[in-house]
Amino acid sequence: MPAISLLILLLIIIALVIYFRRGKNANPQQDLKEYIDKSNTELFNQFESYHFIRDRLNLKQGLPYTRDWSASPDFLKRIAEHCLQYQPETIVECSSGLSSLVLARCCQINKQGKVFSLENGEEFARASRSHISRYQLDKYAQIIHAPLINHNINGRDFQWYDISQLPDASINMLVIDGPPGFIQAHSRYPALPLLQQKLADDCVIFMDDAARDDEKEIVDKWLTEYTGWQHEYVSLMRGCSVLRKLTS
Repeated sequence: MPAISLLILLLIIIALVIYFRRGKNANPQQDLKEYIDKSNTELFNQFESYHFIRDRLNLKQGLPYTRDWSASPDFLKRIAEHCLQYQPETIVECSSGLSSLVLARCCQINKQGKVFSLENGEEFARASRSHISRYQLDKYAQIIHAPLINHNINGRDFQWYDISQLPDASINMLVIDGPPGFIQAHSRYPALPLLQQKLADDCVIFMDDAARDDEKEIVDKWLTEYTGWQHEYVSLMRGCSVLRKLTS
C-alpha cells in the first residue's frame, strides 16, 4: 500500500533526524529508544485510523491519499466520527480532497447532509470531483472552485476563498484545512470572520495542522476577537483544534 509505506518511511526519517540533531544528549541510546517507541505508537494510530476510514466507510476502491496534501488519517477519522455521530446537515470544508470523499461517504451512510468544499485550485477541484463521482457520491458533495480573492478584515488584506457560491444555509460543521500557509501569515484566519454569520448554533469547527505556531496564533486571535467559543486541542499527528459554541 504506497501511502502507508510512505507514512512508515516518513516516521522513520523523523525519528532519525531528531536523534542525530540531539546527538549530544547524555543518554543517546535512551533518547533514540523513546523516539522509536513514540514513532511506533504514532504509526499504529495512523494504521488504525486508515483502516477505520477504509473499512468502516467501505472505501475500498482506493483512497486518493498524498503525503504532502492529504490530511493525516487520525484527523480524517476524527471528523468522520463526528459526522457519523451528529449527522450535520450542512458541512463546509476549506480545501478539498480525501476529506471531501470521507465526509460525503459519511453523509451517504447518514442518509442526509451535504458537503460543500471550497477549492482554490481548479486542477485539484477537478480531481476531487472525479473521486467523488467514482464512488457515486455526487448527491452528497459539491466541490466548488473558489479562487482566492482579496478580503479586507479589520484593516488587513487576506487572500481567501471566494464564498459567493456557498449555499444560503446554516453550517453545522466547518472543516478548515486551507488555504496553504505559504500564501500568507495566518492564512486560515479569515474562516471565522467571513463565515461566522452562516454558522448554526450547533456548529463545530475542526482545524487541521493545529500544532503549528501559525494555527495556534489563529486560534488565539479567534478566541480574543469572537466571544462565545470554547476551544479543545486534540493531540493528533499534526494537531487538531476543535471549537464549539458555548451554551448558555
